[in-house]
Amino acid sequence: MAEQHQKTIVGVFALTALVLVGVLVVMFGGGQTVFAETYDINVDFPKEVVGIQDGQSVTLNGKRIGETKKIEFIDKRQLGLGVRIVVAINAEYDLPVNSHVEVASNVMSIGRPMVRIVVDDTGQPEMLTRDGKAIINGRMIPVADQIVPSEMQESLRRATVEIGNLASALTPVAKNLETLLEPRRIKDVDLKGVTANLATVVERFDKALDHLNQIIGDTENRDNLKQLLANAKTMSKQGVEVMDEVKGLANQGKQIVQNTDQLVRRLAVTVDKISSVLANLDQSLASLNSKKGTMGLMLNDNRLYEELLLSARRLTKALDDFREVMNLAKKGELKIKAGL
Repeated sequence: MAEQHQKTIVGVFALTALVLVGVLVVMFGGGQTVFAETYDINVDFPKEVVGIQDGQSVTLNGKRIGETKKIEFIDKRQLGLGVRIVVAINAEYDLPVNSHVEVASNVMSIGRPMVRIVVDDTGQPEMLTRDGKAIINGRMIPVADQIVPSEMQESLRRATVEIGNLASALTPVAKNLETLLEPRRIKDVDLKGVTANLATVVERFDKALDHLNQIIGDTENRDNLKQLLANAKTMSKQGVEVMDEVKGLANQGKQIVQNTDQLVRRLAVTVDKISSVLANLDQSLASLNSKKGTMGLMLNDNRLYEELLLSARRLTKALDDFREVMNLAKKGELKIKAGL
């Protein structure tokens, strides 16, 4: 009797567990519309759709409004037309005719893909029929579109193309740079066998530095350099002194310029006075030439001129006679006759 009672208790617990499992499956396993009033819509996928199973939740703006009911081919005689998924929509929701379904597979391929309804234009009032014949389109969203938006993908594509074009344009530059950097011997360059490049320039510069180090390292050259620097310092000091003298000369030059300016002004005054005197003299000469007045008559009378010329000749003759008498007197040959 006790054994029979124990079996009864075990059977009740097992039946209860099965009922609970069934309830959980209905609640969380996609069977939430079993007891709800629904209507069917058909979603056509021209291309493949992956990961969809019967009883999978369908959402709109993140809210569950139905579930997948059946998956079949659009036309069993033309399988290339695609796949059709029958979705059971809760009767309390009306869907516009401009809706479509998107299936977004998980990035890590773990779990079922998301099935969501997207309404393209909420302003259109026409709704899908509830007779099970309504058809809307569906599409699979690539994993890349989920990670990177399509607009950004286009930007990345253009950037990739531009980078490719840039790489193609830089290829000749890279080749020229390779030629510029390839090792070459200075001897071959000097013999005109090859063209100089950056390697030869660096080698020549290195040799020039080596020679410079040898020159600077020489004791005599260092002493000469020190002497040269000392001479340069002395010359610099002398240059400063010369500049001071030049400044002094410049100041003297300024004073000379000032004195010259004063002299020029005085000369200008003197020239003005001389001009006045010359003007007066010109007036006097004009008066003399006009035959007016005593001096004018004297200068312009020909007879007076002839008489003056005759008088000058007589005076010259008298002076010659006087000179001769004086010579005779000096010689003692002058004889004076006395007379009454």
